[in-house]
Amino acid sequence: MEGLEIKQKREELGLTQKELGDLIGASRETIINYEKGRPIPRSKSEILHKVLEPAVAYNKVVANEEIVSVVDDFENKNGNRFIQLPNGQYYMLMPLAEFNVQAGFLSTYQDADFLMDLSQHGILVDKPVQGRYVAFRVNGDSMDDASSRAITRNSVVSTCELQRHHWNGKLRYRDFPYWVIYTTQSKMPLLKEIIEHNTEEGYITCHSLNDSPEFTDFKLHVNDIQALFYVIDVNRTVGKKSFY
Repeated sequence: MEGLEIKQKREELGLTQKELGDLIGASRETIINYEKGRPIPRSKSEILHKVLEPAVAYNKVVANEEIVSVVDDFENKNGNRFIQLPNGQYYMLMPLAEFNVQAGFLSTYQDADFLMDLSQHGILVDKPVQGRYVAFRVNGDSMDDASSRAITRNSVVSTCELQRHHWNGKLRYRDFPYWVIYTTQSKMPLLKEIIEHNTEEGYITCHSLNDSPEFTDFKLHVNDIQALFYVIDVNRTVGKKSFY
């Protein structure tokens, strides 16, 4: 799909450049570049084709094994949208919490109007799933170990919220080592690796990839945690080495 075709189809659908960008998990500036003829990554090309083509009705099996009727896309009960691609995968869209909304995010992230005003971030998944999925823009340097695991500043981590009633059981921190954690002591979230969950004493041990002295491991009692989101995908940004 060439730039002129993208622009024509977007205008036929009555979408602004920002609205189209939100649908595919890109910025308005990215859409402007696409329409000017800049190269389009394969993953974004697939979703552009799907978003800009006429709606098609079909049936799919979702995570809870119920058959649902889908017209162009599917939305789970928490507002995450799933758009099927030609290869059979789905593009899952989730709200993106930028730096300016992270401090008050917990008090508003269940408000549909608030979420609609946020930019969207997308990742590829095999099928629609339930759960509350949220993306966070990374800010800080505690997860910088200068390795391939490092999560750089301005990278985006896609997460799924772990509901509080699951906290009493052992956290699956070996399967999902990185977590976005809201605590009662700080308005801003932490991005940490959980290396221990002591269910008897009710605490987790948080670890930073950065081995600088100011980023030592620490214990966090479950009663001091407001929300837990486990990281399922990292979209790394190459740049200066600074993180959460």
